[in-house]
Amino acid sequence: MEEESTLTEMPAGEQTTTMSPIDPQRMAELTADFFNSGATDQRIGERLALAQTTVHIHYSETAGVTLDLTKAPIHAEPDIVGQAEIQLYGTPELFIEMVQRKKQMAMAITRGELAYEGPVRKFLRIVPIMRSLDFSTWDELFQGNGNGSGPTA
Repeated sequence: MEEESTLTEMPAGEQTTTMSPIDPQRMAELTADFFNSGATDQRIGERLALAQTTVHIHYSETAGVTLDLTKAPIHAEPDIVGQAEIQLYGTPELFIEMVQRKKQMAMAITRGELAYEGPVRKFLRIVPIMRSLDFSTWDELFQGNGNGSGPTA
């Protein structure tokens, strides 16, 4: 039996404006820069390390970022490296909406927009701390499309 694939259209009046597609590899590089900026501030880096986990964020089948949040200083690599306790799967556009505070990570998970494997709560509990990081990393993507004031859990 063949599986059917269907597309669901948005009702009229509920269409949203989207920014141009974001290169997944560039998104991985920016994400690594963003988290590595937290490593330069000892206080923030130590707070992020409270997660005591490793995370792979997959933006596509070939692009992603590895976060080592097991100890200070934390470290991010713009590639999927080694094993990670938590896996997150989402589009670059979804993550940008979280950075712009248009979507909350926990709600994106609940709605099935962001898939995960592993103890994702470990990562979710440091999302509020991420608001202390330098959001100028994302400036090249916003171009007036958002406030860049930090992610929401």
